[in-house]
Amino acid sequence: MLPISQITAKSLCEGRRALADRIHDRMLSGGPSETNPLRLAAELESHITVLAACIEFTSPRLLEDYIRWAMRLPRSVSPYQWDIRQSFETIRDVVRAHNQRDVGELVSRYVDHSFAASDSRGEPALVPPRPSSRSEFSELRQTYLAALLDSRRKDAVQLIMNAVESGTEIRAIYLHVLQPTQHELGRLWESGKISVAQEHYCTASTQFVMSQIQPYLLNDKITPKSLVATCVGDELHEVGLRIITDLFEVSGWDTVYLGANIPAEAIAESVAANNARVLAISTTMTQHLFGLSEVIAEVRKRPECKDVRILVGGYPFNVDPFLWRRTGADASANDAIDAIEIAERLWGDDQPEIETTLSTNIKHDAATFTEGLTTDDDLSRINNHLVTLQRDLHKANVRLMALNEDNQNKAIELQRASQRKDEFMAMLAHELRGPLAPLTYAASLLQLEPLDANVLQDVRETISRQLQQMTYLINDLLETARVAHGKIELRREKVFFREILNRALEIVRPLVKDKAQNLHIDHTHDLELLDVDIVRLTQVLANLLTNASKYTDEKGSIWVSTSHLRDRFVITVRDNGIGISEETLPDVFSTFTQEQRSKDYAKGGLGLGLSLVKQLIELHGGSVNASSAGPGRGSVFSVSVPVVQPSATADAGGGSLTPDSEIRAAGRTGQRVLVVDDTAGSAKITALLLKKLGFDPHIASDGATAIKRFAELSPQIVLLDLTLPDMSGFSVAQQIRRETALENVLIVALTGHSDQKHRSLATESGFDEYFVKPVDIHVLKRLGDQASQKSAGSGS
Repeated sequence: MLPISQITAKSLCEGRRALADRIHDRMLSGGPSETNPLRLAAELESHITVLAACIEFTSPRLLEDYIRWAMRLPRSVSPYQWDIRQSFETIRDVVRAHNQRDVGELVSRYVDHSFAASDSRGEPALVPPRPSSRSEFSELRQTYLAALLDSRRKDAVQLIMNAVESGTEIRAIYLHVLQPTQHELGRLWESGKISVAQEHYCTASTQFVMSQIQPYLLNDKITPKSLVATCVGDELHEVGLRIITDLFEVSGWDTVYLGANIPAEAIAESVAANNARVLAISTTMTQHLFGLSEVIAEVRKRPECKDVRILVGGYPFNVDPFLWRRTGADASANDAIDAIEIAERLWGDDQPEIETTLSTNIKHDAATFTEGLTTDDDLSRINNHLVTLQRDLHKANVRLMALNEDNQNKAIELQRASQRKDEFMAMLAHELRGPLAPLTYAASLLQLEPLDANVLQDVRETISRQLQQMTYLINDLLETARVAHGKIELRREKVFFREILNRALEIVRPLVKDKAQNLHIDHTHDLELLDVDIVRLTQVLANLLTNASKYTDEKGSIWVSTSHLRDRFVITVRDNGIGISEETLPDVFSTFTQEQRSKDYAKGGLGLGLSLVKQLIELHGGSVNASSAGPGRGSVFSVSVPVVQPSATADAGGGSLTPDSEIRAAGRTGQRVLVVDDTAGSAKITALLLKKLGFDPHIASDGATAIKRFAELSPQIVLLDLTLPDMSGFSVAQQIRRETALENVLIVALTGHSDQKHRSLATESGFDEYFVKPVDIHVLKRLGDQASQKSAGSGS
C-alpha cells in the first residue's frame, strides 16, 4: 500500500483542475469584480501542484518558502499572489471537505505549519543572497547589465567579446559577469522594477553572448569525463544550467547540453548513447520535481545506465539541503563551482550510496502534472531551442575540426612512414652502387692473362670484401619492416682503422681517378682499434670521400686525417671544392639536399650520402660536424666515434682479418657433406667451396634423391634447402630423423627465407642450424667443428 504522502500528492495532481474550480468559485463569490477568472484558475492550479510536490517529497520547508516568496511579490508581478493566504486556506478547506480524512489532515498540517512558520520568521529576501563576485569585474558587470536593460544587445555582446579577446579567462566571465547579472535580473523582476518581457529579453541576450563565446571554450581534447545536462519540464530559464554546462566544458569535461522540454526516455537514451558518467539536472521550480523524479526513474531502470551518477541542482535544493536524497539523486550542488567539484567526486566513485525514500515502483507522468497549463512565452522557448542548437553546432564544428586535425596528423605520419621507407630503399640503392666499381674492375682483371700471384690475391680479397659489403646491405633490404621503427642493427666488432680506410678507398678510388684528383691520406692512426660495425663505418668514410670528390673540381685535392679528442676518435675529410653556403650548412645532413649546393655538381646519387653518415654515426654513439668558409672555399666534414679501451687491444683481430690459409686449414678432412639444392649452379659452387675447405661434398637436387643418397653415404653434415621440387626441406629433415639411426648427423637449413615462421618450423622438423643465403665462408668452415662436437656428444 502506498504511503499517505504519495496518496495525497497523487490525489491533488490528478484532481487539481476540479479542485481549482471549486476553490475558484468559492473565492470569487466575494472577490473583486476586476479579477480575471482564467488567470486566477491558473494560479490556483499552480498552488495545488506546488503543494502536491512538497507533500510527495516530504518538504514542508519548500511550501513555507513558496508562501513567503509569494507574499512578498508586488502586484505588478502577479496581481493574485498577494492573496496567497486566502488561496491556500481555501485549498485546505476544500480538500478536507471532499477527500478522505487522512488526506485532509496531511494537507492541513502542511498549510498550517507553513503559515505559522512564515508569520514567526518575518519577511524573507525575495531571492537568495547574491554570490560573491571579484571586484575587478564590477565595472564590466555593471556596464554589461546597463546595456541589457537599455536594450543595447549589440553593445552588450561587444563588451564581453572585447574582454575575451583581450585575454580575460572564460571561466571568470561566466562566474563574475554573466552569472551575477542573471541573478540581478531575477531580483529586479521579483521586486517589480522590470517587466517579464525585459527579463526575457536580457536573458535571451545573455544566451546569445554565450553562443558567441562557444568557440573559445569548447574542449577539443579527448577526455574520459563526460556529462549530459538537461532541464526538466517546461522550464524557460535554462540559462543557469547553460552557464554551468559551459563551465564544465572549460574544466575539461566533454558535455552534451540537451536543454529543456526533453522527454525522460530521450534523456536516458542520450546518456547511454554518449557514455555519460554524470547526468546533471536543473530544477528551478518546485512543481517540476515530479518531472525530475520521472527522469531519474527512467535512467535508473536502464541497465546501460547503471553506472551513471545523477547530480541535481536549482532553487528547491538550496531551500531544502536534503531534498536530493528524496528525489533519488546522488548529490546536489548549490552553484557552478560546487557542481564541478561534486561531479569530479561522482565521476571517480564506483559505488555511491543512493539515499532515497522514494518507492521505485511509483512513476509520475509529468504530462499529467502540467496538462492544461498555458504560457505566453513561446518566443522565449523558441529562442532557448535555437541557442541550444547553435551551441550544439559550435560543439560539432569544434569536434569536426579536432577530427580533421587528427586525420591530418595521421596522414602526415603515414606520409612520413612512407617517406622513411622510400629513403631507406633509396639509401640501399645508392649504397649498392658503391661496391660495384671495385667488383667490375676485379672481374675485368680476371679476364686478363697471365696475372701475377700478388695481383690475383688482391683481386680475390677485393671480391670477398665487396661481396660481404653487398650481403649486409641486401640483408637490410630484406628487413625493410624495421624502417617503420627507424632501426638499423649494428654488427660491432673490434677492427683497426686501417681496414676501414682501405675498404673505403677501394670504393671511392675509381671516382677520384676519373677526375684526376689528388688524395692525401694521413696514416698516423691506422692501427687505432675501434669497436664498430666495419661495413657501416666503411659506408660512412666512403660517403664522405664520395661527397668530397663529387663537389670538387677535376685535379682538386682531398685530405683524410685522424685525431683524438678526449675519448673520441675523429675522422676528418677536407676538400678544396665548391664549399657550402651559410644558408645550406644547417641542412647539409638532411635527406635530399644535394640540389641545394650546386646543380652543376649534383651528378648521380639521390642526396642520401650525408644523411646516411649522420644516422650511422649516431647509431655508433658518435657525432658529425660540417663546416665551410663559404662558396668556393672548400668544406670540412668530421665524424667522431668512441675509442676502444687499451685493455681490449688483446682481443683485436676478428674474423674479418683471417687469412685464406687459416680458412683452408680449418676444414675437417674427409667429413661427408650432402648438399641438397634444386638450383644446379648454387649446389655446384657450394660443393666446390666445401671441397676447398677440406670436406667431401655430394649433391642431391630433390627430396627423394636426398633421402636415398643420405642412406647410401651416411654423411656427417646435411646442407638442406627448404624449397625443393618434390617435397619441402622440412619433410626431408623429418624423414631423415625418423629413418636413420645416426643421431649425430648435423642438419643445416640453407635458405632464402629469413622470417621467424620458417625458423620455428625448421626447429620443429629437426634442423640443428638455420642459415640464410648467402652464408659467410667462416660459418661454413665451422660446420666441421659443430659436426665433430655433436658426434662426440652422441658417442658419450
